Parts: sequence; structure tokens; C-alpha cells
Amino acid sequence: MTAILAGVCGLVALTYVVIAVVVAHLFTTPRRMPYAAHEGASYERVQFCARGESLQLVASYRRTLDARGAVILAHGRDSCRGEELRGTTQSLVRELTSRGLSVIMVDLRGHGESDRARLTFGRREQRDILGAVDFLLHRGYQPGRIGVLGASMGGVSAIAAAVEEHAIGALITDSAFASLEEVLHAQFTRLTRLPSFVLGGALIAARLLTGEDLLRHAPGHNMRRLRGRPTLVIHAEHDPFVPVQHARDLAAAGACDSWITSGTRHLASFSVTGPEYLALVGDFFARHLSVDAPVQAPVSRWTRTVMPLQFTVGCHGQSATPL
Repeated sequence: MTAILAGVCGLVALTYVVIAVVVAHLFTTPRRMPYAAHEGASYERVQFCARGESLQLVASYRRTLDARGAVILAHGRDSCRGEELRGTTQSLVRELTSRGLSVIMVDLRGHGESDRARLTFGRREQRDILGAVDFLLHRGYQPGRIGVLGASMGGVSAIAAAVEEHAIGALITDSAFASLEEVLHAQFTRLTRLPSFVLGGALIAARLLTGEDLLRHAPGHNMRRLRGRPTLVIHAEHDPFVPVQHARDLAAAGACDSWITSGTRHLASFSVTGPEYLALVGDFFARHLSVDAPVQAPVSRWTRTVMPLQFTVGCHGQSATPL
């Protein structure tokens, strides 16, 4: 009887481990979306490395003549450049360039055309954004004249990148989470159809697969370190995946403004508000990245809550060379 009981316990334990590993594998494996080139605009297809790594990233760079600054667009999980806001961002690029800003859209690691990699939900993806910053600095943009708009996981990555890099002069997050742990506990059973006690094992397995403790990433804490940097938090009020309270927590931590829209899905604000979104984002970056704006100026208060070229930047500080 003892041997049978031990065998059953061993089988249960093995089953738990297998399920946890499978969940962790799926959880940290991004789905690639093909990049659909924007029509009617001239872009450069560029490549550069994530900061401090040899991992190659692919981006689309839209240069504006005599640009006052540049904006990096960073997508979320299972998306790609040009689709940062769950729909084509061609209109957003046009808005930003019309205001004298260049734009670079990055395929984060494991997505689009960039090198294969595990998802770490911002822990390592921040280095991808820092790689884009390095590219822009190499192209002659001045520190403080670079902005980032990050969507969902891209927003979390942008927060962490801004903490590390003062060349980022202005930041907008859309649908970012303040705590990955809270999101996982709230969504795990709904997404996996598994009991919540499997989550602990899945997180341990994810740490072994990625080399990162995913729960150590603390966007809320990082926002406190960005106080005084122009920052705007955007979120849909009825987001079913990342509740709007995360936006309120981020805004409170960063002592910055938030804009809560009437959207009912994750990353809904762009499609719901349309022209208002474009005008708000365009105005924010144009004011804070302008050559007339002081670097890291306090946030002003909103009144409401051609054939593509190929170019590569060498890794680890090497000079740029054509592909």
C-alpha cells in the first residue's frame, strides 16, 4: 500500500511539473506576426542590437527632415512594428512626422523580424528600446529629444528603459500594467483553464527557461524614479485584461497625468478616440521634445483624466555599416 501511495504521489508530482513546464513554455514564447509595410511613406528598414547584447532587432525608421526629435514606438506581446496599438499605426506616424518628429518602430525580441527570444515581459525587452535609443543617438538626435510610446508590455519595457536612460526625454504608456503578479493571479485560470496553484510552478519553470525572475519586474516602483520626467499614462476604463487601476497606480507612483478613455478592451483607446488620440499624443511629444523645451521639464497638467533602405548599427558601440 505504501509503495502504491508513493507511486501515485510521484505520478501526481510529475504531472504537475510537466503541466507547469508546458504552461511556462507557452507563456514565454511569443507568436510572430508578419510586418505589413506602410504604404505611401518612405521608411528605412534598419537593424541594430539590443543594448549590451548581440541579439539583432529589426525596425522601420521614418526620418523627418530637420526633425526636432524622434519617437520610438514599442508594441506589446504577440504584435509587431506598425501594429503597436492593435491596428495599423500609420495615422499616428503621419501625425508625429507632421509635427517635425522622426519615428522608429521596433520589432521587440522574438517578434516580427527580430531575433528569436523568450518573452520576459519587460525585464529584457527594455534593452531593445535602449538599442533603439542608441541607434537614434548615433543618427544625431540629442539626449532628451527622444520619446517613447509603449503599448502594454512595450509600455512596461519603456518605463524600465527610461529609468536607465536619461536620453529618453518623454514617455507615454498605453495599457501598461503596474504589477505583473497581479495580472497573472487575476487572469491565469481564465487563460489556461487550470487551477491557480499551477501558477507557482509555472513561474519557477519560466525562470529556468528565461533566466529571469519575472515577478521582480516592478513598473510601479520604476515610475517613482521617473518623477519630473514628462510622462502620460493612457488606459481604457473597461480593459478586461489589465484593469484600469493599474493605470491609476502608475500615474500616482510617477506623479504624472493619466488619460482614461471609454474603451472596453485591451489597448482600445487608439481605436475608440481616433483623432483625439492622435492630437493628444502628437501635442505631448511635440511640446516635450521640442528644441525649445527644457530637458526633463515638469509635466504640464492635462485638463482631463522610396524603396526602403537597409542599414545596420554595429553592436557594442561599433560603427554603423550598410547591409
